[in-house]
Amino acid sequence: MHQNFWELSIKKLAGQTVFYGLSNIVSKLLNYFLTPFYLTILTHASFGEMSNVYAYIPFANIVLTYGMETAFFRFAKQENKSHVLGTSTISLLCSTFIITLILLFLRSPVINSYAGELAGLSGHPTFYTYIVMVMAIDTLTAIPYAQLRLENRPVKYAAIRIAGIVTTIFFNVFFLVICPKLYASGAHWLPDVQGGSAQTGYIYLSGMLGSAITLVLFLPQIRKIEWKFDMGLWKQMMHYAVPLIIVGMAGMVNETFDRAWFLPQFLPGNDMEAKKEIIALYSANYKLAILITMFIQAFRLGAEPFFFKQAESGDPRKIYARIMKLFVIMLCFMFLFVSLYLSIWKAFLRTPFYYQGMRIVPVLLLANMFLGIYYNLTIWFKLTDRTKTGAVITIITAVLAFMLNYWWIPVMGYYGAALATMVCYFVQMVVCYVWGQRYYPIPYHLPKLVTYVGLAILTYYVFNWLNMRMLSPGDIYAVKPLPLAVATALFAGYAWFIFRMEKKEFARFPVIGKYIKV
Repeated sequence: MHQNFWELSIKKLAGQTVFYGLSNIVSKLLNYFLTPFYLTILTHASFGEMSNVYAYIPFANIVLTYGMETAFFRFAKQENKSHVLGTSTISLLCSTFIITLILLFLRSPVINSYAGELAGLSGHPTFYTYIVMVMAIDTLTAIPYAQLRLENRPVKYAAIRIAGIVTTIFFNVFFLVICPKLYASGAHWLPDVQGGSAQTGYIYLSGMLGSAITLVLFLPQIRKIEWKFDMGLWKQMMHYAVPLIIVGMAGMVNETFDRAWFLPQFLPGNDMEAKKEIIALYSANYKLAILITMFIQAFRLGAEPFFFKQAESGDPRKIYARIMKLFVIMLCFMFLFVSLYLSIWKAFLRTPFYYQGMRIVPVLLLANMFLGIYYNLTIWFKLTDRTKTGAVITIITAVLAFMLNYWWIPVMGYYGAALATMVCYFVQMVVCYVWGQRYYPIPYHLPKLVTYVGLAILTYYVFNWLNMRMLSPGDIYAVKPLPLAVATALFAGYAWFIFRMEKKEFARFPVIGKYIKV
């Protein structure tokens, strides 16, 4: 019976991850296809400016939501859900209004600062306004999205999420492709989008319109909220959530600060345009790690409410351990799927200028793999209400990120930033595991996990060595039959090893399990 409970639990998480994953993957892919679109239309410097702006937005989102989304999950199972929903929504509504006014008041000093110039905002106050409004609207939709996840309503979640992305894409194409053609043919009542900085402004406007559509679609759900504010409950939620601000901010130092601040500050020289181009080069190649990023995001969307629910059913630690093993296996396959076939994935980058940065892609894939494992490990301090411990862990790695980027970027350039990201996520993962085993020990299959990750890394480096020395020397990213055949053989060999090691595990899977003989 306990075994059946495990199977049902894993199946439920898999179902939630697939549902949220499909919506997340579709929306991310739609957004993903905007990148080659931007790389074709924008200058290198303009893409660097836009990448710099989008690197700052996650910091603002953390401040604006201040951990209330996770606190909502935590308390909705302990208190009256309608009280938690109303209290958290009113809290975010009031704080968002106040912070948005403050940000708009600070518009002039921000856009005229060094950071504003690097982001291409100097002389363009409307760009700044669009960006602030995107952040404000996205904050107001955080709890409605969380409510859908808590209530297991992935279809509506997916529909609203995709509608927002499709709207953003539509206006991007309208402003950047259709408008210039129609304007040139005599339709002078349309915006005159001639290129340069005007293009990035319309990109931000498109994002604001997409976010606005999302909020409009949530209005029927928001109107049903019981508008009651419980001060005692709010204080408990804030006590739980405030450390998560530190966790999130320190986490973002590792995740986006390389583009927002480390590269601009630590790259040698004072050539602003050159720095923008390097940020563009780094950011474009960073996008190639999106397959792992999408899976991690889908898993987090399904796993966070799932883990809290499982915690109510007794001791679910063996379930958590099994989930981690399957999660790591998926990450390893995704790492190899991208890193072994970079010669094909480079088509995403559109222009040869960006190919020179492809050497950072395997490093960033590994970094995101370690980050995904870390996210899986963080459940221990969320379940035990030790969010302050989580803050300490991320502060440690944020300080390490500053030190490594300060040391490596002047020496190795943008490759130093990628390497620093990987090392920081690895340290963060290890510290979280060691600390978690002390307070909330989970029987992870550590030897297997280390073997699977280590073998995936070894497989890539064997292929890379063969490619540089024998298969395609001089141009390791050229599309040639022999390197692709060797890559496929190595991928198949890794898959065969995993199957042999986990044959009993796969035999327990629904659908495919009946075809596997143990």
